[in-house]
Amino acid sequence: MSEQAIVPTSFIAVLQRYVSQRDLQCPEFSKKLASFQSQPKMANREYDQLIHELYELDPVPALGVKLGQIIEPKDFGIVGYLLTACSTLGQALTRYGRFQTLVLSELSTQVEVSSDVIRHRWNLHDVDTQLSAEFGVSMFINLYQSLIGKKVAPIKVGLPFNKPNNPELYESLFGCPVEFNTDSLMADVPASVMWMTITSSDPYMRKIFDGQAEAMLKAEGEKPSDTFDVFFENLQQQILMAMKDGDTSAKTVAKQMGYSTRSFYRILEEAGYSYRGVISGLRRRLAKKYLLDESLSYSDIAMLLGYSEQSAFTRAFKDWMGMTPGEYRKNNRMLQD
Repeated sequence: MSEQAIVPTSFIAVLQRYVSQRDLQCPEFSKKLASFQSQPKMANREYDQLIHELYELDPVPALGVKLGQIIEPKDFGIVGYLLTACSTLGQALTRYGRFQTLVLSELSTQVEVSSDVIRHRWNLHDVDTQLSAEFGVSMFINLYQSLIGKKVAPIKVGLPFNKPNNPELYESLFGCPVEFNTDSLMADVPASVMWMTITSSDPYMRKIFDGQAEAMLKAEGEKPSDTFDVFFENLQQQILMAMKDGDTSAKTVAKQMGYSTRSFYRILEEAGYSYRGVISGLRRRLAKKYLLDESLSYSDIAMLLGYSEQSAFTRAFKDWMGMTPGEYRKNNRMLQD
């Protein structure tokens, strides 16, 4: 694995979920996990080390597989929200391939398509250890199963380490035959699942998150100038996700970022910002963009911006622009004619 490989810190939630489900008493480890949440990304080697520390606390067989099985689409950050908005699994996995480096930078996947099976292969330089290999293939399988809402097992899984003493455990967890000591990490998926629908499909949100993911992909490699820039970048991403969930309260966003509400407000205040101002500015910019899309109704836009009622959006927009959303859309239509 390259020293520069990074993963989103949203993956920390998987480890926290496991600690909670197993009722592990590990305050120092839990504190360490929380310390990573104040930044949007972390080195993959750091995350891999956390998995190994968790194994020392709870040395269960196939821990990486079990961690992968409790991952949720939202743990993939903006990419996860994009995938849940797609219409079919095939559409979602196509986008996953496009934006996979936002999940693990420098990740390379080879996909072979036939009439019966879709073969996924990940190079060995993408995984360093048995635990990370287990986790990587397991989270991919759980991701596609979560998107379609069905536990459709792979046809076959391949793991690049020696056959363990309990191979039947792996076959039971994956629900399919498992090969060991393979040249690459692999998962063969039935081609038929690609046509299965995603129940949370949302064409409007897909369009929005497509744009956000494209922007983030282009920005890869750009280094934030200071600590607050990292905080502010993460804040805007969290607000966008919160809008989809319908809860944009400072308390909820602060918690998702790993801060207490008091610390969250203090950081903003010291930089000369207010949460109300940040979310208002983001909503205003997005509203102006959405109103250019005639396919979006005013109620659609209100929902996308996290308003519970269209009337609240209309009042806010009039305060920002001195005109109603309808008047703004009409004026822009006239300019284009």
